[in-house]
Amino acid sequence: MNESPPRVKKTGIFYTKAPPGVVVMWRDEVVQRYVSVDELVEAHVKGMAALEREMERVLEAQYRPDLD
Repeated sequence: MNESPPRVKKTGIFYTKAPPGVVVMWRDEVVQRYVSVDELVEAHVKGMAALEREMERVLEAQYRPDLD
């Protein structure tokens, strides 16, 4: 029996030549395309800031007394 191993699906951040840029892939699916690494980093920083604001909101809601 000559069975080949299952194909690994591409997941990660990859550089592209044509068009030049960066592609984020998850299990062979393109999640997002960026024209540069700088654009990818900027989007990541904005996303992390938004998550932090949401975490602060949730924590504040849990620890503040209910004013109803």
